[in-house]
Amino acid sequence: MAMKFVTNLDLNKNELQNARVQNLATAPGSPVEGQIYYDTGDDIIYFRSASSWVGLGAGDLTSIVAGTGLSGTSLTGPIPTLNLANTAVTAAAYGSATAVGTFTVDAQGRLTAAANATIAIASTAVTDFTEAVQDVAGAAIAGTANEITVTYNDGAGTITLSQPDDVTIGGVLTVTGNLVVNGTTTTVNSTTTTVDDPIFTLGGDTAPGSDDNKDRGIEFRYHTGSAAKVGYFGYDDSTGYFTYIPDATNNTEVFSGTQGTISVLAYNIGANTVLSGTTLGSTIVTSSLTAVGTIATGTWAATDVAVAHGGTGASTAAAARTNLGATTKVTGTIGDGSATAIAVTHSLGTDDVVVEVYDASNKETVICDVDRTSTDAVTLTFASAPASNAYKVVVIG
Repeated sequence: MAMKFVTNLDLNKNELQNARVQNLATAPGSPVEGQIYYDTGDDIIYFRSASSWVGLGAGDLTSIVAGTGLSGTSLTGPIPTLNLANTAVTAAAYGSATAVGTFTVDAQGRLTAAANATIAIASTAVTDFTEAVQDVAGAAIAGTANEITVTYNDGAGTITLSQPDDVTIGGVLTVTGNLVVNGTTTTVNSTTTTVDDPIFTLGGDTAPGSDDNKDRGIEFRYHTGSAAKVGYFGYDDSTGYFTYIPDATNNTEVFSGTQGTISVLAYNIGANTVLSGTTLGSTIVTSSLTAVGTIATGTWAATDVAVAHGGTGASTAAAARTNLGATTKVTGTIGDGSATAIAVTHSLGTDDVVVEVYDASNKETVICDVDRTSTDAVTLTFASAPASNAYKVVVIG
């Protein structure tokens, strides 16, 4: 029995491959519009349309009428022939660089006439021909942005070349004489700046006649990764000392802010090194430390530091754990031949413990249920009671 579908079958625009139309000797009963079947008697596929069965079998055309612009013979039969009737147009290429094609089209869209017309435009047909030529010439000469300015006077017909106020040189600019820059700001945007003079003079080209109360040094800009900063390194006029301010405020060339840290290899006073990166200088004969910050590296060569002073009072890990009362591991032997649930007290004060059980004879790990019954004990459950002292348990916290 064939499977019946009681809903539409949507193939989602996919192909129906290797399918077969229903084969019947007679038309099916109770048909619906659009239904199809294959009649095995006359070998024709029928489809239901307008309450009738319509066959899709082969046939001949019985009549074709050649309309306007068409001609033909043998317009009946399985393959009739229709021809496109000729017109009076001569087959050729129309239009060129000096001529334009002209065409006549009838109501059926056919070309019924074609010819060439020579292109000829008199100069008198162009309004203000002289002015148009001047405008073309003026537009053909262009300047370079920020280098050369071109001005075209339409009335006089003249072209003026000049230099703009803001000049940009695209190549290399070489000045063989002295360079004098008069202005309030000089900006250098190059990535590498090389100066042969080994000395930079700040604060003027002549000795000042009085104290202008301004600092002398280098202002630099940088980014911390979260904010843009302005730093300053140089002479502080108010203190008479050199200073470094990583987050500085410039108020008319007077810098303020919290002083920063400078990293150096060693500090010298005179010719003597008083402090290097790791040791005091050999010239320091007396010194005392009243306070010590964090000691990040080094080797402690003195006696053990007592617990009361923040140490362990020991020189070994085992002794340190004992002195500090730190118990991190509890072991024991379990099994009595009758109990399947065994409580183990570890007194580590936490549920965060790792429990392992292994065979006391062959040292192989065994798996059992582990229940953390409290912060100081665990319960081990077995399917059958372990023999006396059969297993070792290790609790690590």
